[in-house]
Amino acid sequence: MSRAAVTTVAMDDRGLAFGDGLFETLFVNQGAPVALPEHLTRLRLGLRRLGLPEPSPQIVFDALAAAIGEGASTGVCKLIITAGSGPRGYRRPPVPELEVFASFGPLPPLPPREVAVELSPVPLVGLPRLCGLKHLNRLVQVMAQQALPAGPVDALMTDAGGRVVSGTMGNLFWRERGGWHTPPLAPGVIAGTRRAWLIEALAARITPCATGRLALAEAAFLSNALSAWRPIGQLLGRKLHEVEQQPAAELRSIGGFWQPPPAAANPWPASLSEAMAATCWGRVAARDGI
Repeated sequence: MSRAAVTTVAMDDRGLAFGDGLFETLFVNQGAPVALPEHLTRLRLGLRRLGLPEPSPQIVFDALAAAIGEGASTGVCKLIITAGSGPRGYRRPPVPELEVFASFGPLPPLPPREVAVELSPVPLVGLPRLCGLKHLNRLVQVMAQQALPAGPVDALMTDAGGRVVSGTMGNLFWRERGGWHTPPLAPGVIAGTRRAWLIEALAARITPCATGRLALAEAAFLSNALSAWRPIGQLLGRKLHEVEQQPAAELRSIGGFWQPPPAAANPWPASLSEAMAATCWGRVAARDGI
């Protein structure tokens, strides 16, 4: 049974009507969200990019606490911030009154040890201005998942030029000639919190990835907030044999879901510039030009 900090959404809420807002998916370990400073830094930058004000940090923390509840629960918390209610039409009210929602539920079924991935028939497109942000409009990913056969599978998505840019539910990493690589961000791709941590932990290079380049991959994995490491056992029809060891020793398994060590940064420093400098997500986002 999931719990929600707010149980109703107004019919004129702009998040519901237009996808005008942002969300974060938080892995919660024994009552504590993992990588919370990274998630909140991305959220704050997203609000600025969308032209929305920041909510009070206390409102956000209260929503998370109400959803997760007391005790040492392990599960998934979804945090959503919308531009609030507004009149008909696309223009927001002069002073948007944000709505903050949070819900909590159990972990999904443990995914298979290895995943087989092919190319998605649905290309990943999006607005350059929204590149990297976790905004509410994820219809392209919905269509990509709907195009997959039934079962716990994933696919690699390409941009308009046919370059591989991500999975349908996570960022791609591959090892080539002993070094780790990940594609550059492209419109529609989420700048993952675990992607940022792994780029720093693995000294991974940002490398454009034509589909043919993956023939050089010695190992590969997908990464998202639920599991930073989902090893790929079969990549575009080719069996990969190096899937037994997680790529970074600091990664730890929590019931089969791989997570980085707890973050030590202040989850909500006084300024966004402080948050960007203090978190791996902020540092990598600056390099990415988000």
